[in-house]
Formats: sequence, C-alpha cells, structure tokens
Amino acid sequence: IALAFGAVGILIVLVTQASVYGVVQGGITLLFASFLAVQATRIRFVFDETCFELKNVGAGGDDQDSLTSSGENFVVGGENRWRYDSFVNYDFFPSRGLPILVYFKENQTPEEQWNEGPGMLDKKGGGQLHFFPAIANVDQLKEQFALRGCAKIEE
Repeated sequence: IALAFGAVGILIVLVTQASVYGVVQGGITLLFASFLAVQATRIRFVFDETCFELKNVGAGGDDQDSLTSSGENFVVGGENRWRYDSFVNYDFFPSRGLPILVYFKENQTPEEQWNEGPGMLDKKGGGQLHFFPAIANVDQLKEQFALRGCAKIEE
C-alpha cells in the first residue's frame, strides 16, 4: 500500500508538471506513503490463543520474543489488545480487493469511551471502532479473524 501511495504521489507531481499545487499534493501523498512504509517495518499484528494485539518490532527483529508492547491506545487508553469474543464486526475499506484501511469494532473498551475518537461516527450497534492502515496481508488478517471466531456482520 505504501508503494501504491508513493506511485500516486510521483504521478501527481509529473502530471501537474511540477506545479506548486502538484508538488504540494504529491508531496503530501509521498509523506503518507513514507509513514505507511515506516509503520509496516515497525508494527506487527499478533494473533494469540485469546486476543488480537498490536506489537512493536524490538531490537531483535521480527521473531515473537523480540516483539514489544505498543503501549497505550492513543484514543481511549488501555492496552492495544482485544479478546476475540469482544469483536462486534470487522471489514476492509474501501474493499477487500483494494484495502486501504482495516476496521474492527469491539465491546471490550468501557462503554463510556465508545464515542471517543472514531466511535462518534458509528451509531450502529455497540462498541469502540478501530481503524488501521492495511499494512499487512489482508487475506491473512481475514483468515485469522474468521479462524479465531471474530464476529462479522454480513450485509
């Protein structure tokens, strides 16, 4: 996904013949692509026996023992770790075929925090919304969500 955004950023600059608008718009897109590339090298999505968790790559690399806690959730606080049985829904936006964001909703977060951050955008069902860039293999994510029994609302 980082490569796709990087290519779009370069294309914007080239198509606009390096106009001020094109350089600014293309530059912003390239910065976003850089952010995604960095995140892809430093964050891992871990599925264990009971929970889905966000972890950071430690000094030892990618092996399970080198992964470290990603700290508190920056929106609602608490650990970036969610029980599979707390999932209300998950999906990929805009689609699984062209994923930019991965979405999931859980009811493990205390109810009084469900409207913080992106939670205020969704009034359907109960739970806290979470979005993250699709910087992992979405087919593997979908497979693991289903294998672990995470709830999925089919429309």
